Amino acid sequence: MRPPLLIAVLLGLSLAAVARAEPPEVEATPGHVVLGKDTAVVVRVRVPRGAGPVRAAASSGTWDAARVEGGAERVFRWTPPAVRHPLWAVLAFWVEDGRPPEVTPVLIPLLGRTTLDVSTAPGAEVVVAVGDARFGPVTADARGRAQVPVEVPPDTKEARVLATRGALTTDRSAPLAVPAQRPLVVALTPDPLSPEDGGWLILAGLDGTVPASELELTAEGATLKAEPSVKRARFTVHPREGASRVSVTASWRQVDPSAEPLKEVRAEAGVLPARPRPQTPTEVTAPPSPAPSPVAAAQRAAGERLSLFLLGGATFARGANDGPLLSLGVSVPLPVWHGRLAAEAEAGLRYAMFDARTEPVHSRVWGVPLLLSARIAVFQQGSFRLDGRAGGGVLPFSHRLTNDATRTPDDFPATVDERRVAAMGFLSVQGAYDFGRWSLLTEVRGALAPIETPSLRAQLGGVSVSAGLRFVP
Repeated sequence: MRPPLLIAVLLGLSLAAVARAEPPEVEATPGHVVLGKDTAVVVRVRVPRGAGPVRAAASSGTWDAARVEGGAERVFRWTPPAVRHPLWAVLAFWVEDGRPPEVTPVLIPLLGRTTLDVSTAPGAEVVVAVGDARFGPVTADARGRAQVPVEVPPDTKEARVLATRGALTTDRSAPLAVPAQRPLVVALTPDPLSPEDGGWLILAGLDGTVPASELELTAEGATLKAEPSVKRARFTVHPREGASRVSVTASWRQVDPSAEPLKEVRAEAGVLPARPRPQTPTEVTAPPSPAPSPVAAAQRAAGERLSLFLLGGATFARGANDGPLLSLGVSVPLPVWHGRLAAEAEAGLRYAMFDARTEPVHSRVWGVPLLLSARIAVFQQGSFRLDGRAGGGVLPFSHRLTNDATRTPDDFPATVDERRVAAMGFLSVQGAYDFGRWSLLTEVRGALAPIETPSLRAQLGGVSVSAGLRFVP
């Protein structure tokens, strides 16, 4: 594969990997619950190592712990509600790391147990079919009565009753009184909420997504704003000034006036104390502006502060000029163009080597690029950002040439040590994915840095592919 094509493939894979936040993988045991018989469900949630706390919420029932930290697998224990009628339970899981949460919902059918009274011919064998499950046989008494214990899953409206006596079999249906319910998960994240950055309202139903048009929402101590960029109903939450606690009440809109009233579901979260703001005698109070979204606030906070970055990768150039590249730098935002421009300084390490195939000659070049550059934000969507960089500086380098031949001309010494300073310039495209104070980086850079000495002519520039991290102290 040619280097330019390889670079394009690697860049595409790197950007795709950092631009998508995968929801956690969830496995529940058992997959269904018989009410009054099964006492708990164990849920194993798998996340990448180093991920933040995993939060859990449920439409009914209780958790031993609704927040678990540490490790690639987090184990939750959920206890079903103390009811006997069949219904669905929706469990929701997400990583709480300061980004818009990606939720994994899990549906647990809760089966109710009841006894079905059957009237048939005396001595008949009675079997009751509920869905794919069969219960019995039970022999009817002398008066033709039989009682068959059955397990009824949610959304089941009737059972089949099969009665056999000799060669005669009857097949009829029997209605089941299963109340119609529509489960709903409502949760606030993070808990507690930041008074400046706010958080999100999580909603999950039977089919995973919840259309916002089908909900009635009431917030106390906060304002809600729908996010139009996501398919599922998700809202940003902004605590009101002075609020110490936020609550949101949600219910399905009543479609059929004759139907049973739908119960409300409530979620609550605390609010961190507001950071004190310095007051000056000349301070002018500006009119209140709309609260920014949590993602925008985090990006703005990161963009207004000094940051450190580390990049490591490989450089591809002609001949024997390939080699590793390492860069350590600092970025300082500039108060121009709405904070999209930053000045950067970096120090790096560049290495190249050459060993002749036919002669015992070995050449080693070490370069230390000292560069100044400008970085400009080209594209930004949520936590993903694409920047352009341009800069230049000086390249101090050292060259060591050794000749292991037993006989060499008098004007060709066995060892040559040279030190020079050359110029270097570069252009690059950098992708970043932010999560809190950290950002994952990937960069493709084109650089020009020709060097020449009496015994060396090389190019320490070329095209490089790097990956690394950025940190905001």
